[in-house]
Amino acid sequence: MTILTSLTLNNFRCFTHLEVDFHPEFTVLIAPNGSGKTTVLDAARVALWSYVKGFDLAGKGAMLEIADVRLAPRPDGGMEPQLPACISAQGSWGDGVGERVWTQSRERVKPRSNAQENPAAKQLKAFASQLERQVRAGEAVILPLVSYLGTSRLWFEGRFTSAAKEVTLENSEYSRTSGYRDCLTYVSSFKAFCAWYGWVFRSYREEQILALERNQALSDAGRRFAEVIAVVTAAVDALVATATGWHGLEYRASQNQQLVMHHPQFGSMPVEMLSDGIRNAIAMVADLAFRAYKLNPHLGAEAARQTPGIALIDEVDMFLHPAWQQTIVASLRSAFPSIQFIVTTHSPQVLSTLPRENIRVIEHSEAGSVARMPDFSPLAHESGAALAKVMGVHQEPPLAIQDDIRQFEQCVRANQEHSDSARALRAKLDAAGYQFHDSDLATWRFLAGHRAAGGKPA
Repeated sequence: MTILTSLTLNNFRCFTHLEVDFHPEFTVLIAPNGSGKTTVLDAARVALWSYVKGFDLAGKGAMLEIADVRLAPRPDGGMEPQLPACISAQGSWGDGVGERVWTQSRERVKPRSNAQENPAAKQLKAFASQLERQVRAGEAVILPLVSYLGTSRLWFEGRFTSAAKEVTLENSEYSRTSGYRDCLTYVSSFKAFCAWYGWVFRSYREEQILALERNQALSDAGRRFAEVIAVVTAAVDALVATATGWHGLEYRASQNQQLVMHHPQFGSMPVEMLSDGIRNAIAMVADLAFRAYKLNPHLGAEAARQTPGIALIDEVDMFLHPAWQQTIVASLRSAFPSIQFIVTTHSPQVLSTLPRENIRVIEHSEAGSVARMPDFSPLAHESGAALAKVMGVHQEPPLAIQDDIRQFEQCVRANQEHSDSARALRAKLDAAGYQFHDSDLATWRFLAGHRAAGGKPA
């Protein structure tokens, strides 16, 4: 089983030192803006590169760069690099070795100097190279999925497009190990997915036509193409269909050679015409499903469900309506039950779907930085409870009218609702657009009546 158990960071970006452990299935990182959530994901990305770079088709790397070294302020206002900078990862890769600890460190900030790896990191690369040799020998070995999906997953390649026009795929695209190509870069892979999925769909239609012309059953190749389509559509539908009604991702030559989705009310529409939230969800799931099938085609229709691995997702709730945020975690786990997810969020709706064991709160103090499990478990509670008790944010916004609201409440509780001061406060609040809950007014009036009747003070 492929699991990232923990990370230890030293002098990496904003952290002097940080230790963070991960849940084996799903971990959500939370913190205020600029407190290091994405930094932890990027550190995990660098750590996973030790494995991925063992494959010839890995693409762009993820190294500990000079720019990643923490800078400390000097009394004179300058900034000084703090060395050594180090990322230490602990985890297992299903290779029979058990848990290993591998590191990448940087001792120098000299231009063109390189980060250094410990022997365990080099062994991890060797393990990947061994898997590659087994794949080339035709062995049905399981290749774990590795994927990093940053916040630029929709836009890095320029204007989002779902065009899947006919292109000639490179020979390397037919290799199982091409499922690792650029899997840890900031660059979106959706364009590559569109080209590949369009080719799969066209090839499937070609096999269907041949079978009809020859009055024969669909060929083995045709069945494999159908299997690929089933894997991708099932994964996308698991995330998108219930939440939005859009379903059935497919290639349409008649719609300008684009990928389209279908809706019971709105008909068919190119993916690029859908909302950012839907496109984000499609891009996220399509990346995982298409890599899972490429890496492990021998798993067939179960490739997405049975492929193990590690997926890093920044802002998992990006562009999603709160109702969708309440289902995104369950949908990802349902579509990819064998993958360990490590994600970030600012959404209390997401947190309300998880127990405390799946949440890590990143905090900074004079004593240092920690990534701790929250004291309160927000699972199945109102999102306001997650907001207040896990994220440390008051459920009511800090607006100037809060004082007027409290003063009016005290007037009503004191049976002074119809006094001149209370009327003035109510008029001011009405003009601002504030609306009282009927239940609050009823409670305050009841307490005022109880007090007037000789009961205890409200």
